[in-house]
Amino acid sequence: MFDVFDNLKKHISTSGATRASVYSLLLFTSKICMFITLLACVLVTAKTYIGDNINCITGFEKQEHKAIETYCFIASTFTMVDLNPGVSPHPGVGPIIRPLPHGGSEEGERIVHAYYQWVPMVLSLQAVIYYFPIWLWHTFDRGFFEAIICHLDKVHITDDVSRNIVSSVKFFGSSLSTHRGYAVRFLLCECLAFVISIGNLFFTNTFLGGEFFKFGPSALKYLGTNSTDPNNPLNEIFPKVAKCTWHKFGASGTIQTFDSMCVLPLNIVNEKTYIFLWVVYIFTAIICGVLLLLHLILFFFPAVRNAYLVYLVRKQETKLHLQHILPKCNYGDWFLLFHFRRNMVYFREWIAQAREEIQK
Repeated sequence: MFDVFDNLKKHISTSGATRASVYSLLLFTSKICMFITLLACVLVTAKTYIGDNINCITGFEKQEHKAIETYCFIASTFTMVDLNPGVSPHPGVGPIIRPLPHGGSEEGERIVHAYYQWVPMVLSLQAVIYYFPIWLWHTFDRGFFEAIICHLDKVHITDDVSRNIVSSVKFFGSSLSTHRGYAVRFLLCECLAFVISIGNLFFTNTFLGGEFFKFGPSALKYLGTNSTDPNNPLNEIFPKVAKCTWHKFGASGTIQTFDSMCVLPLNIVNEKTYIFLWVVYIFTAIICGVLLLLHLILFFFPAVRNAYLVYLVRKQETKLHLQHILPKCNYGDWFLLFHFRRNMVYFREWIAQAREEIQK
């Protein structure tokens, strides 16, 4: 079964040389959510393990039967509302015309289910949108951070270390207080990732007919109790059995109407996929919101961010160097120092020379 994901694995690799980069747990969370959405898209299109998208009982044979099945999948199916359980073999499946209590009859209200046709394309679109802030940051960066770190993110066995430290320090000292725009663009990318994570929740809710927000809690509650009850909340959004109306000309040229009952195997996977995506999307939005709030605090309060960076450093000597440098730095300079600390192997030597350079 895992052969289904072979094509996707070719584009997801953790091997190879690492490179110095500006790391963000917020953007990393968005990237993980993108991969999960792509996996969901691959899963719902794995027809080998799901079977046919739709199977209908039509009363016809061969080409006519196949034509009706294809039409029902393209034109969408529907279920009925407020059916009497005595005349309903499956939830939402029953007569279109229902009797009234005081005599007569009327056509019952129906719910049309067409969104399951769009699930793979919508999931693909959502994965692209989740990746957009990451792509935007790479466009802004264009290898700038990797260049100014001067290969100090790797251990060297030659004499290039001192020369690289001097080059990086001189650039930092000469460009002090000029990196605010670079750091603010990164912060805006994080804000965009948070907006996308929230907007994606409302988009999915609209796509599923306004049922997504309550679908997750009710589905989890149902799966934790009696999962054999046919009248379960999972069938409200992704019905397993639905109806379809087919019109054709009779022998005399009159229009004949046929009522078909269809089984939708695809919805078995769709419902489980969206239960998992509900959990993933909710946690992604929460994590992105908390991280963005912390980053905004660091942006607006210099004393907090300076104390935080000093706290992260272990060596007392390095702490002392930072305490002399940070008062002269704006948010952009602090941003570079923060990520230098994470990427540089020789950060202790670098910060000592940076203090001397800035004091000049």
